[in-house]
Amino acid sequence: MTKVGLLLGAIVVIGCGEQKVALDKSASETDSASADFTPLPETITKDFIMGLWAKPHDGRETVKELAGVRRREGVWKVVTTTGPDEREMTNTSEATMTVKMVDRRFQVWQWSDGQAIEYSFLTYDPDAERYRWWGLLPDGFIMEWSGERYLRDLVEWETVKVPGEGVWMTVRETLLTEDRRKLKMAGEIKVNDEVVAYRKDDFTWVSELPEGHGLSEAK
Repeated sequence: MTKVGLLLGAIVVIGCGEQKVALDKSASETDSASADFTPLPETITKDFIMGLWAKPHDGRETVKELAGVRRREGVWKVVTTTGPDEREMTNTSEATMTVKMVDRRFQVWQWSDGQAIEYSFLTYDPDAERYRWWGLLPDGFIMEWSGERYLRDLVEWETVKVPGEGVWMTVRETLLTEDRRKLKMAGEIKVNDEVVAYRKDDFTWVSELPEGHGLSEAK
């Protein structure tokens, strides 16, 4: 897999909607300040990410900021198309994504394309008043993204930390069906302010979480 492929691996974004809105700051402060869930560390490490993945899925009482935008838990099939030009999207690959919710405030997922496995999580940071997303790449590098809603329950993302000088990426969801079983998104990669690649992803929900990820398995 190329470095560009790895950089945009495991992209999953959140939500759907038709009109611009602002987050309810008072509600987010109340929900975040009073909830007794795992805090967001100052430094995100591999151990923290893998520790989240090891926890069982628990979708009960999800914090307000994630309740409307969280991905449907379970297994997803992802078809990715890339190219140097939006009219030349000819490179296609498939991946599997397994998604769950833990500790009320973290959406966690595993992404596998048959060649590499990546682990990611996203959450809402009330201090920054933004959504935040970290992804652990196969070589151990941890990418970081920052996101905000641009429609009712739809979030667009941009990179904060990537393995490459002058590299910057954006990604935006373009479609989510009402039953949340189909999702489409599009993104682009820039190097030194020049677009070098485009990407489109089609997500299709396939099944519930495999055995061993639910609360019934918690020790």
